[in-house]
Amino acid sequence: MHVERQSVEAIVTTLMQVFSQQQYADKVIEHTLAEYPYWDLKRKERYVTGVYNVLRFHRKLETALGNMRSRDAQTYAWQLWGAMTLLLGEEPMPSWSEFEGLSLEALNSNLSMASDAQKLSYPDWLWERGFNELADKWPNVAHALNQPAKTYLRANTLKTDVATLQKSLKKLNIETQQIADSEGLEITQYGPLFKSDAFQNGWFEMQDAGSQKVATLLDVKPGQRVVDACAGAGGKSLHIAALMQNKGYVLSMDIHQHKLDTLKKRAKRAGIHTLETRVIKNSKTVKRLKDKFDRVLLDVPCSGTGVLRRNPDAKWHLNNESIDNLVVLQAEILQRYSQMCKPGGRLVYATCSVLPSENEQQVKQFLAENEHFKLLEAQSLFPGFTSD
Repeated sequence: MHVERQSVEAIVTTLMQVFSQQQYADKVIEHTLAEYPYWDLKRKERYVTGVYNVLRFHRKLETALGNMRSRDAQTYAWQLWGAMTLLLGEEPMPSWSEFEGLSLEALNSNLSMASDAQKLSYPDWLWERGFNELADKWPNVAHALNQPAKTYLRANTLKTDVATLQKSLKKLNIETQQIADSEGLEITQYGPLFKSDAFQNGWFEMQDAGSQKVATLLDVKPGQRVVDACAGAGGKSLHIAALMQNKGYVLSMDIHQHKLDTLKKRAKRAGIHTLETRVIKNSKTVKRLKDKFDRVLLDVPCSGTGVLRRNPDAKWHLNNESIDNLVVLQAEILQRYSQMCKPGGRLVYATCSVLPSENEQQVKQFLAENEHFKLLEAQSLFPGFTSD
C-alpha cells in the first residue's frame, strides 16, 4: 500500500495545531477537509483516522519515543505519526528523512517499562480518578474508550421508516445495520452520506446509539409540553418531536444562540413545526417556566468522558478541577431547572460521562433534597460493558 505524503503532511499540520495551539481536533479536521475538496472518501478517512489515532494514543506514543523525542514541534508531530505507524503495523513505514532513527525495537523497549496509564494513554490524574470512581470496571472502560467510534443514524419517522432509509442509502453503496428495537442504524460501509437525497430530504439525523436512548426515557405522548433545557444543537429535541408525532410543543433552550440557530435549520429539514428555541439569558428565563412542562430533559454539561472514542483529544484538555467545577454546575442546573416540571410529570437527567460523581451521586443528592421527586428508572451505559 502506497502512503501518500500530502495526507501525512495534513495530519502533521493538524497535530501541531492541536498540541501547540490548543485547538480542538474536530474543528481543525473540519477546516482541513474543506481545504482538500478533491480528496476522495478513502483519503479523507485515512486522514481523519490518522489524526485521531495519534490523539487517542498520544501519551503511549510519547512514552515509546522516550529520548528520541524531538523538542521541535513539527519534527515531534512527524515522529508521533511514525511511531503510531510502526506500532500499529497496519501500513508500510515510508523511508522519509522525517522518520530517521525510529525503530520498532526501540519503541517497544521504552514501552516495556511504562505504567498502565502510559500504555493505555491516559493522564495520571484521570487514570486515578477512574479507579477511584469505577474501581474494577475502570480498566475495561478505559480500554473500550480507546476504540474508534462507530457512526450511527436515527431515521426521522416523521418522513420515512428504517427500511426505506436503508434502501435509499444502499443505492449510494452506503451499508447500514439496524439497531434492535429502535429507529437507529449503524453505518457499516461509508459513502457520500451528506450528498444523499435522504439527507437533503431530512430522512435522518446523525446521533450516537446511546444518545438515541435518552429521549425514549421521557416516555413522551403526542400533545404534551416538553422542554429540552440544555439542548445544544438539538439532536435529542428533534428525536422528542418525532416521538410526539409532531403534535404538542417542544421548547429547546440553551445559553448559546449559534447552537439554537443550527437546531432551527435541522428542524426545518426534518419537517418539524412544533419546536421553539429560546436562549437562556439569566435565571429569570427558567423561573418564568415553573410547573409548565409535562416532561423535562436535562442533558447537562459534563466531562464527556463517555464519548472519548469520538473526541479523543478531550482527555488532554480536561483536568480534575474542571470536572469538579462541572459537578457543581450540574447540581445547580438540576436543582433550578427541575422546577419546570409539573407535579406528576417526568424529569430525565442525562450526561455523556462515565463518572458516578456526575451521574448516580448527583441523582442521589438531588433526591435527598427534593423528596417530592421519586426515582423511576436509572440506566448506565459503560463502554466495554454494552454492545455499542
